[in-house]
Amino acid sequence: MAKHKLLAGLVLGGAAYAAYHALDLEKREALKDMAREQCDALKDRAIDYAFYAADALDDFKENLSEHMGEKSADENEEDWRTATDETAAATDDDIVLSSDDVPTMTAESTSEAPASTTATPTDGPTPAAPTDTTDSESSEK
Repeated sequence: MAKHKLLAGLVLGGAAYAAYHALDLEKREALKDMAREQCDALKDRAIDYAFYAADALDDFKENLSEHMGEKSADENEEDWRTATDETAAATDDDIVLSSDDVPTMTAESTSEAPASTTATPTDGPTPAAPTDTTDSESSEK
C-alpha cells in the first residue's frame, strides 16, 4: 500500500511540474507572487500565535505566583491565609442575611407598594405588616 502512495505522489508531482513549465512567464510570476503572499501571511499568523502563547504563559506564571503566596506588588496587603477575623470582616463585601432579618410580607402589602430590593436588618422582632384603616374605623376609636 505504501508503494502505491509513493507512486501516486510521484505521478502527481510530475504532472504539477509539467503544468508549471507549460505556463507562460507572466502566469509563473503571478503564481510565485501568490505563493509568497500566502507564505508571508502564514508566517505573520504563526508569529501572532507565538506572542499570544507567550502572553498567556506570562499571565499563568503571574497568577500561579500570586496563588502560591509569593509577595504581591502591594506590600501593605495582608495575605489571605494570615488574615484575622477583624480584617476579614472589614473587607468582606458579601451581604448575608438570615431569614430573621427579612420582614415578612403579606399579600396585601405586596400589592400596595413595590417591594424594596435591599433589606435592612432590624434589632428587634420583625415588624408586622401595616394594615389599612378606614375613616369609619378611626372614628370609632
